[in-house]
Parts: sequence; structure tokens; C-alpha cells
Amino acid sequence: MRHPVDVTMHNGSGLREEDLMRHLADLVAHSYEGATSWPDRLNVFRRAVELLDPVVRGVLAEANATFLGNTGEITRRSVEQDDGSVGEHWELSWPRQREAVSRDGGPVAPVQVIAWFRRSFNHAHVRGSTAGDWPLQVTSIRDATRQLPIIRAIVEAELHQRIYEGRYPVMPVAVRKYGLPPAEPAP
Repeated sequence: MRHPVDVTMHNGSGLREEDLMRHLADLVAHSYEGATSWPDRLNVFRRAVELLDPVVRGVLAEANATFLGNTGEITRRSVEQDDGSVGEHWELSWPRQREAVSRDGGPVAPVQVIAWFRRSFNHAHVRGSTAGDWPLQVTSIRDATRQLPIIRAIVEAELHQRIYEGRYPVMPVAVRKYGLPPAEPAP
């Protein structure tokens, strides 16, 4: 779909200008990549998710190989809220994370990349469970590939959060390199 508002493309600055300009154009036009009705905007979101899927899975697989010794499992699930808002959750979980107890005594969540589209919004976003919101301006393979640095940043932030929550032994690479921490003496 073509935007009703002219957008400026990447100027070589390194910023993701194209995504932000398309995001701004959506806000001005009250649309999502040119789509104005909820069903049409939802179709844009669903196509964006399918195009983004191999990028997200690739980054999660890279994290699994690099930090988890290929012990992780990548899953994707859909979420729909009562108001019609929708989301797609990609998750990377692994045995040490599932067994860990967080600093607050609860479970340590898996690494998450979340594409979400609130019914009351013009357009969708991508985020982690703890890291920001970026515009989800994806209508082509080229657009999806351009999200690679953002997806990597989300996954890195998610991994860091899991290290904080579950302490370093949650990461197989850390246990291999540094060993387990010494047992604390009984009180």
C-alpha cells in the first residue's frame, strides 16, 4: 500500500529514518501503511508479522547458539485481547531459565520479542518484555531485514534482564566459562 503522505527515505545518518517517517505519516493520515479500516490495518499487521518471523527466529537462534549452547527452544504464539488488540510473541526459553528463581522469588521469564497492535492505535509496534517500542513498519522483505538491528537490541536487552533476574548461572555460556557460584553457607 502506498502512503497518502510523502515520506523521506534513509539519509545515510545511520538512524532508521524510513521507519520513523512512515510512522509519522501514519499518524498524520490516521492509517497504517495506507490502510484505514481496522480489518485492513489488521491485515497489514499480520503480513508484517509473517515477514518479520524469519528475522526474529534468526536472531533468537543466534542467541541460542552463542549464549545458551543450543539448549533453547524458540516458540511463537498469538494473543488477542477482549477489545480486539492483537499480538505475536516469539519466545526463547531454556532449561536453566525455566529452573531459575528470580530475585523476587518468582520465575525467570523467557526472552521475548513482541509485535503488538492495540485496537485504539493507528499502527503496530515491536518490543521486548522490558525494552521500548519501535514502529513496526514492515510491508516487504527489505523492510523486515531493516529491523535486524532493532530485533538484536531487543534480544540483547532481554538476555541482560534474564541475567539480572536469574543471576549469571541462568546463562549456560557463563557456567561453562566461570563455573557455578560457591554454595552459600547455611545460616
